[in-house]
Amino acid sequence: MHESNGAHNPKLELVSSSTLFPSVSQFALPGRFCPNRPGPSLPAGDIELAETRTPTRDPDPNRAPRMTRAPLPNPIDTRPIDLEPDDSETGRLPAWITETPYWAVSVVVHLIALLVIGGIVMSRADAPSKPSNSIIKRETRQKPFEPLPPTVNPAPIPVTSPLDSPYVSSVQPVKPTTPRPSPVNLRSDRSVFDAFDNSIGLSGTPAGAFKGRHKGSGVDRGGGEDAVRKALQWLMRHQHPDGHWSSHAFYTGNGNPAVYAGEQLGFEGFDVGVTGLAMLAFLGYGHTHRDGEYPEYRAVVKRAMNWMLAQQTVDPSHPERDGCFGANDREEWIYNHAIATMAMSELLLMSRDRFKLGRSVESATEYCFRAQNPGYGWKYGYRSGRNDTSVTGWMVLALKASKVCASLKYIKRVQPEDFRPHIDGALTWFDRATGKQSGTAGYEGPGDEGSRLQTPAGSEYRFSKRLSCMTAVSVLCRLFADESKRSPAVKDGIAILMKQPPRWAKAIGKRKSTINFYYWYYGSYALFQYGGPKWLEWNKAMLETLLPSQIVGTEKDGSWDPAGEWGPAGGRVYTTAIAAMTLEVYYRYRRLNP
Repeated sequence: MHESNGAHNPKLELVSSSTLFPSVSQFALPGRFCPNRPGPSLPAGDIELAETRTPTRDPDPNRAPRMTRAPLPNPIDTRPIDLEPDDSETGRLPAWITETPYWAVSVVVHLIALLVIGGIVMSRADAPSKPSNSIIKRETRQKPFEPLPPTVNPAPIPVTSPLDSPYVSSVQPVKPTTPRPSPVNLRSDRSVFDAFDNSIGLSGTPAGAFKGRHKGSGVDRGGGEDAVRKALQWLMRHQHPDGHWSSHAFYTGNGNPAVYAGEQLGFEGFDVGVTGLAMLAFLGYGHTHRDGEYPEYRAVVKRAMNWMLAQQTVDPSHPERDGCFGANDREEWIYNHAIATMAMSELLLMSRDRFKLGRSVESATEYCFRAQNPGYGWKYGYRSGRNDTSVTGWMVLALKASKVCASLKYIKRVQPEDFRPHIDGALTWFDRATGKQSGTAGYEGPGDEGSRLQTPAGSEYRFSKRLSCMTAVSVLCRLFADESKRSPAVKDGIAILMKQPPRWAKAIGKRKSTINFYYWYYGSYALFQYGGPKWLEWNKAMLETLLPSQIVGTEKDGSWDPAGEWGPAGGRVYTTAIAAMTLEVYYRYRRLNP
């Protein structure tokens, strides 16, 4: 074998492996390429090649074979490198990981960890929140409570002194002329039930007919707004700390009780009734225990609500008492319950507080149903068999508000259709109590003059009975039941009311007093619903009567004296509350037939 033409034994100089393969030369560890055998790695530096003779294919067959140089094994470790994995070894890392620089592995691991943590945070942020059961309500801007300063009456009107005659704390009954109750409903051919729904303004809004309640928007009807505010301030000052108002001994707070020394106080036993009237005055001004412009008024309503709830009897074993507001052991209890039911129903409608008020209104409504004389109206006593227009009128107003609660499902035990026979019975009674010739609605019979305050024997009755309070009650309830304005009962009733518009006139000589807050309240609401020129005429007379007679200055500022036919019975709280409600006629109920 002859050698190649080279005259010397050559060594091929190679570029240092540290230049081409830094990952091998700089980070080599013993046994790196042969993990199953200990030993040094290939040295960094030139690799020495041994001269070997390896025949290669030559295109010229006659020519001697040419030899090429092949690399010799590392002289340090001449054992062959085992590149195959050892089957007995487990958990061995792949070569691409072992040959990767450690700093690069660290970067990749930290990057993956950051991505995982970031993904967890993002997933929690994007996770849908659990639905909340909170009730969202619109927050109204609170105005600071600013008591109105006293103003000077433009034309002071002399007020009848409540001490002119020593009234007795009782009512003189009228000889009853009530027909015997009949199971036949004279209005069964009318769709009274559906008409009643329409007349009270049912709508999709929470308050229905009460959605137009004034909330301090500045609506002024001849100066009536300032008078209402002053009346509410007086009521606020004279509310007892426990939340009620008293007809007999009202609370003076930090005021001067000597101002009321010698005043004719109201009858005992009407605290539930006058508290209900005071609540209705604040509700008419758009305030509940939850909503309203003035926090002070909301606090007043809240205290009154809590007190009223404590007065309701809960005794399912005695249906003649269960659900009644106040004790029912005196004649006045039926008025107390009717007015309290009206106030609590309106409060439920306006506040939508079913949790606190739903059960109370349900029980009160069911008690109204049970106490009614079948087919007719209500009177003192539990299904006494007697009826009167005054009590029946208050019951209709109470059931009107309660029926809206049922229609809006604020109460569930009582359904809207349950009201049908009770409203029909009340309207049947109004028909029976109205004189066919005169058109005057009586108290216990057609056209009677109504009840009187009992006075000492032989004394003259000083109040005019020409003011037909019961006609005003009958007309309002008929209009609420969507009876036509052209019906004889409504037309005749309006004509009777217009003959006696509001007028503050005290009893002088043989002239009877025409002061009657009860008459003015029902008459104003009836004429407002009737509308037209007659309402404008009545409204003018009402404002000219109420505004100048409101007390200005002293502790009594904003109130009305307990004058008139029923003022001595209810006291100053009664006259002030019902006068304020009369001045709220423009926004208390929306007009049914514009």
